[in-house]
Amino acid sequence: MISFVILNYKSIKDTIECIESINKLDSKFEKSIIVVDNFSMTEEEKEIIKKYTNDLLFLEENFGFAKGNNIGSKYAVDKYKPDFLCVINSDIVIEQKDFINQIYDLYDKYKFDILGPKILPEYTESNNPFKVYKTLEEVTDRINYTKKLIKIYRNIILRNLLKIYINIKKIFKKQIKFKMVEEDVLGVPLHGCAMIFSKKYYERYNDVFYNETFLFHEEEFIYYRITNDNLISLYSPSISLIHKEGQSLDKEFKNNYKKLIFRNEEILKSLELLRKVISNKEKI
Repeated sequence: MISFVILNYKSIKDTIECIESINKLDSKFEKSIIVVDNFSMTEEEKEIIKKYTNDLLFLEENFGFAKGNNIGSKYAVDKYKPDFLCVINSDIVIEQKDFINQIYDLYDKYKFDILGPKILPEYTESNNPFKVYKTLEEVTDRINYTKKLIKIYRNIILRNLLKIYINIKKIFKKQIKFKMVEEDVLGVPLHGCAMIFSKKYYERYNDVFYNETFLFHEEEFIYYRITNDNLISLYSPSISLIHKEGQSLDKEFKNNYKKLIFRNEEILKSLELLRKVISNKEKI
């Protein structure tokens, strides 16, 4: 049994497309699909989504990424006790027919705690292995940079100057083509849009994600667990999916600068929490 946990926020169209792609997968193993709505669906949308799965959680407030996914994961574990929790964003589409079978094959080979797929480049430049801030110095530098960005985005003159600077930089900067990693790699950080947790991982922790963040940089906290608790993380191009990145925020904010301010404010909160965890060498 593999349980797919999908977190929805103002993205029912994407969520349905995600579910439909999962239902088309070939597998000799049973699967369940749990949809967690972060207090965004209308009554009409709730009736629509009920046609696709019976495992629905309608939250009474927006708990954000980590808490919302943790709620869905606990529900899946309590009801199904699956071999794997495949926790994916609502803007994921899986076209690889043997996706589930490959997960089982990879576990037989590596006995992983967490598995990350190849993220195909149709809609995003993000990929696995995923770049994270690993040291206290890196986190502190990013905090200071994020604070500067927030000040710039709040000031119409500064943000227009930044826009001009970025456009000029694009003209002269050589475009570097991203090269995907085409081999299995162990011990690496993984992108939070799609993480596959094995039973030995979720039985070890109260929550699959660190429960204190709202949005962004969940990957660093997972990687903190990986390095501190000697977990087996695996990136494998044997499984792949499409990530239509940024769909929920685009629906939330029509004004691009309001979106950028919100995004960076949430990034700042997560990074400051990460700095505290690393500084105090906390067990999470």
